[in-house]
Amino acid sequence: MFATIDLPNYQLWDFAGVDGLQFAKILVGDAAGKLAPFQSLEATVADYPCSLLWLCENNFRLGIQGNFAIQAPAKMRVWVKRCETIKAIALPHSFKLKLRQIATTKPPHRLQGLTLNCAVPARINSISVLIWHHSPLGKAILELHTAARDAPVIRAKLVNSEKG
Repeated sequence: MFATIDLPNYQLWDFAGVDGLQFAKILVGDAAGKLAPFQSLEATVADYPCSLLWLCENNFRLGIQGNFAIQAPAKMRVWVKRCETIKAIALPHSFKLKLRQIATTKPPHRLQGLTLNCAVPARINSISVLIWHHSPLGKAILELHTAARDAPVIRAKLVNSEKG
């Protein structure tokens, strides 16, 4: 049976700009500077558990547990925005094989061998998704990010893949 994982009070935030990397270091420390695109780390921000994903260049996504507002210092050239139009669907790690059957990627990205703390852009039913393998709250999950309007279609495809 298809079951998602509940991530209570989970928020997604994006930030980008010339000072994106410096802002990431302020939030989670110097380890942010050791990431490569589509790599992530687990950390805490103001005692809230979070996961930081480097999307590209100076663009980052932060998944954070808790009612927390992120704001960049005024002197920094970075914009920060809560991802209200993106829906996160958390799946158990055991769903990895099913995802490889329904999601497609373009080289150099691949789902096969997707390691912990890495993400890959993909498509499910021609809908863009980001598949992020990480461990918020200490448990490995697969987190799918897609446009909120497309989430019901993605959920239906996930349910159908479990039936077949």
